[in-house]
Amino acid sequence: MKTKTAKLSLGAESFPHYRPKLKEILVTLILVLLALTVILPLILPWMFVFKTRLEFAYNPWGWPTELRWLNFVEAWKVIRIGQGLLNTLYVCLGAIVCTVPSAAMAGYVFARYRSKVTEVLFYFILAGYFVPVQMVLIPLYQLCGLMGITDTLPGLFLPMTAFGIPFWTIIYRSFFVKLPNELAEAARIDGAGHTSIFVRIMLPLAKPATVLATLLVFMGAWSDYLLSLIMINSADRYTMQLRVSQFLNAYGADHMPRYAAAAIIAAAPTVILYMIGHRWIIQSTLAGAIKG
Repeated sequence: MKTKTAKLSLGAESFPHYRPKLKEILVTLILVLLALTVILPLILPWMFVFKTRLEFAYNPWGWPTELRWLNFVEAWKVIRIGQGLLNTLYVCLGAIVCTVPSAAMAGYVFARYRSKVTEVLFYFILAGYFVPVQMVLIPLYQLCGLMGITDTLPGLFLPMTAFGIPFWTIIYRSFFVKLPNELAEAARIDGAGHTSIFVRIMLPLAKPATVLATLLVFMGAWSDYLLSLIMINSADRYTMQLRVSQFLNAYGADHMPRYAAAAIIAAAPTVILYMIGHRWIIQSTLAGAIKG
């Protein structure tokens, strides 16, 4: 009994009560504040969307007395959200089709066919990643004007592609560099060409990068506002972000319940897509970090 008692007392002394340090508490508070900056913009519209204009004017920060879904219907009609959704979907698909295959092929070339020329070209593409969009808006608009694609949807997703390719080329290159070269050599011995090796062997192995690129390019194109504001002039070609912003500029805060409904509809696709694909986003990010 004395031996057991001694062991128990020794164990209690070996594992004293843990007390969080001040540094850990501060880090936790900072993380909570950062999380609130993301969560609150998603929650606040739901406080306004079920109210009438009078109820919002009387008590904007109070809870609604009842659930009124009419604001969603009115916002859909007034803002013409249906057309905005189609335009935005067209832009998102165009950005994905132009960005992901191009970045995958470029990343494969820079990873597998390494020479002084490809290394120099890779650093040129890497430099393009550090060029902010705001710096080149004027020459970009002039270039699109010379090409005759201003005020068109291709004139919107092609610049998105140009700004997205450098980053995703870096991501694909990091994946392809870590893949064993013996797979390509075995396929080459069996008579496969460069295209077959890339399409049938290497690209399927880089599926985590492809899933991550597809999801994030879609979300980025859907949420874009700056390029849409500069490149699109006709109301028939407005994306969702422009339509919601136009409604707020035209009617102000007096129609905040309708504006909140439009904002919820505009954000819903990206939120739903993230809820569905967050597992693949996290897995792909971790896979890239481990491979890198």
